[in-house]
Amino acid sequence: MKQKFISKTIMFILNLVFVMFFQNIFGVTNKMVGIVVLIIGLAITEKDLTQNLGVLTIELLIINLLMGILSYLTLLNPILGLVINFFFIFYVTYGTVAGNKKPYHFSFILGYLFLTLNSPPTLSELPGRLVALTGGTFMIVGLQWVFNRNTYTNILNTQLDRVLTCLHQRMERIVAGDNRSYPEEAMSLQDGVSQFMKVTYDRRSFKGPLTPESMYRITEIIAFEKMYYLLDDVAQDYKAGHIDKTVLNELYTFIKDLQEGDLSDANKLISKWEKDAMPVSIINFKKAVQVLQGAKKQEYPLYKQGLLKQFVKGIDKESYAYKFSLRLAILVGLSLFIVQLFNLTYGRWFCFTILALVQPGFEESRQKTIYRFLGTFVGVILFIILISVFKNDSQLAMIVLGASYIGTYMNRYDLKMIFITVQALGAAIIGTTGSIVIGNRVFYLIIGAFVAYIGNKFLFTIREQEVSQHYLDLYEKDKKHLLLDPKDYPHSMIVEAYHFLQVGQIEKEKYQEWLTISFDALAKAI
Repeated sequence: MKQKFISKTIMFILNLVFVMFFQNIFGVTNKMVGIVVLIIGLAITEKDLTQNLGVLTIELLIINLLMGILSYLTLLNPILGLVINFFFIFYVTYGTVAGNKKPYHFSFILGYLFLTLNSPPTLSELPGRLVALTGGTFMIVGLQWVFNRNTYTNILNTQLDRVLTCLHQRMERIVAGDNRSYPEEAMSLQDGVSQFMKVTYDRRSFKGPLTPESMYRITEIIAFEKMYYLLDDVAQDYKAGHIDKTVLNELYTFIKDLQEGDLSDANKLISKWEKDAMPVSIINFKKAVQVLQGAKKQEYPLYKQGLLKQFVKGIDKESYAYKFSLRLAILVGLSLFIVQLFNLTYGRWFCFTILALVQPGFEESRQKTIYRFLGTFVGVILFIILISVFKNDSQLAMIVLGASYIGTYMNRYDLKMIFITVQALGAAIIGTTGSIVIGNRVFYLIIGAFVAYIGNKFLFTIREQEVSQHYLDLYEKDKKHLLLDPKDYPHSMIVEAYHFLQVGQIEKEKYQEWLTISFDALAKAI
């Protein structure tokens, strides 16, 4: 608890310092840009996107500059704004949601709404706004590097150490005559593979190609994992007398050397096994050794993808990302249109509510709506109590700051909403009447929640029970590719197939099938 308090406090102070620092560099008119940069930067640090920081920088720069330009153009005319907002929200949402277990569109669209509704630039301010967004882009990439520069390496090394240690221990048990299975050990290995595959999928910066180093590591992890399960067959053959003590000791020495990163005796061992008649378990283990050798020699084809192709990707109209992006673009775009057309002073809360409550799945959206109502209701009551005691502007500013800080400790959405409500009301009430602000907050929450509920239920609806089947179908498609055409860039299909199992929450039951198919594809691709 003490450690959490210290880390949260330090992070909160650093956030305040960053916003002040940004404001001092790019001017007070771009203070909101600093807040947007911080929101986006911290949100995407949850993913390791460091494989190609150059590509990431270009992609973020395009999005951020479009935010700045379109936040000006959209307010020139409601009809023009409706068209601009629909296409921008759709493409940004689709690009950040497609293929991701946890959508991270929210920070980008929220940032766009902040720049459009809370701090729209004038024509004279637009050049400075674009300069600030450019500088902010490099700061976002810097945050990504600071937070995630070692994420992939740490997860990789942890899993390599885990699987090699388990291989060695399993072999020691076989030599000692212990043929029992250890489910907790196998589960630990599976969890490690899951973490490794996730970070490998994430770090490609918006689905770019895998690097040769990533391909080698994927091969290595799968080969070691397959070796671990092949030892079950080795143990049975040894127990049945199909493998003698000499072969078992050779295998034990090889695995011990493997743990130290030594593959020098692999060719000698393979040659010996090829001369003698060996059971299927040793033949399969030999295949795993050959897969490792193939990876060392870089015998797998390297997929090359041009820079333009990395940015311009096709749209899958059957995907859930497409349905969700359309729904969000329509609902948020229309809410922005209404706010602009009728010049609604507090209409931004209508837009923010819809953005928050329109989620990919209907069940998730419904649950979040209930939490938002509860959190807002409690937050309004708490705020009324606070402003009856603290009435001047400096005290209100401290309330905003305190609510913002306490909110960082809240993980549940309803509890977080309590302090977001206090923070939002406190910031809005300065210079106006409290009852007007509170009334508008509650009114736009009710209207926004109703619109979001209707949209989630009837507009490109995604039901929870459909999701697993959808991702299972995508997995089967990649599985078919690995079975029929394994030489055509198998590593990308392997990572993508496992990702579909993770997103569809079906990895436990399909793990062994995925491992076998992936291993066979790598063996055939050499």
